Amino acid sequence: MVIVAPLAAGAEPPDLAALLKQRADLDYTATPRRVMAFYYPWYGTPDGPGGKGKSVHWGRIDPEKKDIQASTHYPALGAYDSHDPALIDRHCAWAKEAGVDTFIISWWGRGHYTDRAVPLILDACRKHGLSATLYYETCPNPKTAEATARDIARALATYAGHPAFLKVDGRPVVLIYGRAVGQLDLGQWLRVAALLAEQVPPGVALIGDNFSAAAAYVFDGLHAYNTAGQIRQKSPDEVRAWARTRFPEWVALADKARRISTLTLIPGYDDTKIRTPGLAVPRHDGQSYRIQWEEAIAADPHWVLITSFNEWHEGSEIEPSAEDGRAYLDLTAEYARRFKSRPRSPHPAPPGGLSEADLAPLREKLRGRTVGVLPGPESPAFWFLVTQARADVRMLTWQDVAEGRATPDRYPLLLYAADETYRATVRTEGDVDAALGRYLAAGGFLVAMPAGTWPFYRDADGQAVNHSARFGLTLRMGWEQPPEGRALRFVQPERRLPHVPAEFPFPEAGDLRWRPFLPTDPKRHVPLLVLRDGAGKALGDAVAYAEPKSGGRVLYVWFALLATPRADALLLDAFTFAAEQVKR
Repeated sequence: MVIVAPLAAGAEPPDLAALLKQRADLDYTATPRRVMAFYYPWYGTPDGPGGKGKSVHWGRIDPEKKDIQASTHYPALGAYDSHDPALIDRHCAWAKEAGVDTFIISWWGRGHYTDRAVPLILDACRKHGLSATLYYETCPNPKTAEATARDIARALATYAGHPAFLKVDGRPVVLIYGRAVGQLDLGQWLRVAALLAEQVPPGVALIGDNFSAAAAYVFDGLHAYNTAGQIRQKSPDEVRAWARTRFPEWVALADKARRISTLTLIPGYDDTKIRTPGLAVPRHDGQSYRIQWEEAIAADPHWVLITSFNEWHEGSEIEPSAEDGRAYLDLTAEYARRFKSRPRSPHPAPPGGLSEADLAPLREKLRGRTVGVLPGPESPAFWFLVTQARADVRMLTWQDVAEGRATPDRYPLLLYAADETYRATVRTEGDVDAALGRYLAAGGFLVAMPAGTWPFYRDADGQAVNHSARFGLTLRMGWEQPPEGRALRFVQPERRLPHVPAEFPFPEAGDLRWRPFLPTDPKRHVPLLVLRDGAGKALGDAVAYAEPKSGGRVLYVWFALLATPRADALLLDAFTFAAEQVKR
């Protein structure tokens, strides 16, 4: 859960729409192929230059039994010190043999143990014809765009000038781990990118650990660090089926935004020595790794990432071990050679994409109308509105709302696209709630297209308040996981969403917590998309329009639909419907 920090009283929110437009011309479609491996320089031994008399990150080391307290497997080199130049040289030589082009160095901030190893790694990479970049693990305090941009810029001032530091189109590359991605909202990361363009011209290529349509507009590329949870308990055949579905989807997500596409491969995973109960994903004697490589090559990304070269705690390493020898280095060499042997093929527009002809009527309906956007937009609805509908949008603060500046004549549409949070009070108890009520009573139109399960569910301090019904959004608790064997399908009672199929199945993957709209005697209710089971029983509205008796109009879209390939078509039709109701 991302809690969006409120702006100071009177502070103007960043113009996210303008920042998005600044990045609209970024085009990474010609980025060369690359094989990269996550690299961990956080180990130390008592007799090593980093450990200096103690074991760092290994715990107890027993060479005779080939056992390390915090390591699932035993390195072929034994427990080693990440600050040993000879050790780093050996790793770079192995990486070169395996066809790895780049080390992604786990980096925990200036002065950290990992930071002190970076110069040694860059020098060794240069010697062996490799490159390296940073894996940005956590944002500094305070968790703001300004502090984060400053932190990254300082690191790059130290390291990006090195000949071995990875650059794309003249921009130094930094990968952002999911922890750090989640410490700011996507709007703040957009601000980070803009600040870095000023501080590190011509900017920094940020590769975010987030596969979402919104993230594709914010970051310069997308990646996943750890896919172990998605292939747990899967047989090799099931791993292939999973990869054959997911890999092309992830590549298409980046292609659509002309960003750098990556796919992450993991030979196996076992963190049961460091976590309870932990997670173990078998290697199937290398078969799972082979299958992932084959499906990645077929999906044709720009880059293949390997988790990991040497994350011994989680048993995902390809570095030679006592258990597997050089097997995974050799497998990597075989497939890396195949992956890089041919240029990337032209990628057609992903299925379900919208044409200019599709979008033109919506643009015309929105012409002359300003859409007010409530704070913290994260759902694809906001990014669609700016980048495809090209609407005139205005970012609002909660102070704007509380003080009555959000009125129907200024903002005939008011968009909620946050996760689940909002700010109920700015100065006097419930002043935002009261102002939203006045907006609707005056004929306003609230469009709720959240990034999380339930709009207006949590206050700014993260406490559950669930005030959505106050604004005509009469949602109900459905389920956390869909029931098995119910043959769930979405159905349009009337074809009011022309670009969306009349009927289609419930999603099979992702966050599937069901929160339907169920009307409670409004003046008018139009179910646009209803979920039904195999017996035809209605389970509530996934997309609905209503006119509450207290006044105004509301449109609700179930959040998980915005993470499906039909999202753009649904957003086009939903916003078109809303614009038509405003005109009516």
